[in-house]
Amino acid sequence: MNSDEEKIWRSIQQKDGQAFDNFYTEHYKTFFLAAFNYLGDTGLAQEIVNDVFLKLWESADAIKIESSLHAYIYRAVINRSLDVMDKIKRRQRRQKEFSRLPEETFELREMEDNELTISLYKAIDQLPEQCQKVFRMSRFEELKQQEIAERLDISIKTVKNHITHALKQLNKVVTDWNSLPLWIVVVREFF
Repeated sequence: MNSDEEKIWRSIQQKDGQAFDNFYTEHYKTFFLAAFNYLGDTGLAQEIVNDVFLKLWESADAIKIESSLHAYIYRAVINRSLDVMDKIKRRQRRQKEFSRLPEETFELREMEDNELTISLYKAIDQLPEQCQKVFRMSRFEELKQQEIAERLDISIKTVKNHITHALKQLNKVVTDWNSLPLWIVVVREFF
């Protein structure tokens, strides 16, 4: 990292809002264009860049940057764009698969999906409070185990144990369910 970037980075780590705003304003267009180049969607590109900068601001004291601040953010924007593209492609594939099914089969599956989803949510609600909290952070907020451990001030091993316990309980619900292919479809959507 050159000395100018290092100075800016230290200021951001010390929660200097002006330094952060200046860096954001100066480099936003570059990062936006990178995300837009992958996604072709203005709204998604803006959202990704803003999310990356927000995460940078919130976690600045914990982030270690080896190369340059610009390169770090650029790589984060590209990685996030690729993740979003992958999710979009998976959703499109599922929609394509569903569109091939006869309408009645689709309606029946949709009803079964709803019933299984309700059962899974009920099972989550019956988990012990801390286990439930860890599982929701992992699956719904898509936080990494390290982030969950830091937010809840618990060890990563405890986080893993909670997730394992939750999955075992949810597996019981699925085992009782009589449609394995449906389970696979719901798991993709649910998680």
